[in-house]
Amino acid sequence: MSTFEIVPIDPERLGAMRGKGEDEFGNDWKAFPAEGWEPLRCCLRKSEPGEAIALICYTPWTEPSPWMEAGPVFVHAERCAGYLTPDRYPENMARGKCMFNTFDSAGNRAYDHITFVSPGDSYEETLAELLGRPEVALVHVRSVAAGCLAFEARPAR
Repeated sequence: MSTFEIVPIDPERLGAMRGKGEDEFGNDWKAFPAEGWEPLRCCLRKSEPGEAIALICYTPWTEPSPWMEAGPVFVHAERCAGYLTPDRYPENMARGKCMFNTFDSAGNRAYDHITFVSPGDSYEETLAELLGRPEVALVHVRSVAAGCLAFEARPAR
């Protein structure tokens, strides 16, 4: 049994954006064909060439916060099945150099626990160890190269 839960973008939030025709920051929702390299944050896999995707501005925060980092992420233009194995670290996502950006239960950055991982490290073990600490309530997994959010991780329910 996994000690963590992987949290992609909430499909209901995405549905509201699609319905409105824009992301939560007022950018138009524009579908375009994928080239096949784009990391999709809705289902946590790489795109397939030609499938309809959109580039949106997104933040995982749902309430105002001074830590509210927002940035570009790729998602399917239409609703997809989502991420079906939240107890497993995504096979093809965030496997390069990543920052595990840690936060406490009040939503403040837990600076002492921010961790960088690279290929060859155990992403799963590092994530489980961080989320096992009482002062870490959640982790935003970010690409070091692009700086963008890959997904959120929380202790398993």
